[in-house]
Amino acid sequence: MTRIGTFLIGALLAGAAAPALAAPDGAQSFAAFVKVCGATHVDYPAVQAAADANGWKPTQVKSDAFPGATVTESLSRDSSVGGSALTLYAWRGAKGAFQMSECTVRVGKGQFAEMQGLAQSWLGFAPQSATAKKATFLFTDQGDTHKALASADQDAAAAGTGMQILTVGGDDDGAILGILKIKK
Repeated sequence: MTRIGTFLIGALLAGAAAPALAAPDGAQSFAAFVKVCGATHVDYPAVQAAADANGWKPTQVKSDAFPGATVTESLSRDSSVGGSALTLYAWRGAKGAFQMSECTVRVGKGQFAEMQGLAQSWLGFAPQSATAKKATFLFTDQGDTHKALASADQDAAAAGTGMQILTVGGDDDGAILGILKIKK
């Protein structure tokens, strides 16, 4: 056998023995979402500052805002965390008398069930509605805690610190985590 042939066989065998690539770490991806969307309370300047401080890079990816909302500012960024590609889209604006802001992160390779479980753990309560591909949590912030909202509490929350709607969705490309904040 030639020297090159021996080298190629050795290289192929070494490649076959290499460990499989690790699965993406959903907890790290969710923690990145919390840093830019949750911990900022979906406050647009705070979202922008958190994205900048955590190394998110500008991208041209665009997303749709809430139907009928007039968007005054928006940003889109990319990052990679825990083995997953992340895309951030945030905006703020208004719809009539309501001030609105949204912060969404698409987690490439993210698993819907895992992200739903992490969201439930972070909030401290189960979703108010859930299907096989989407879970929705309605809440308001009370200091450092999240309070689940019943239908009767939504107007008061919007008039106070703001009503927040966390949505976890899943598709073949990954998971989508988003918080929409509505304030009167």
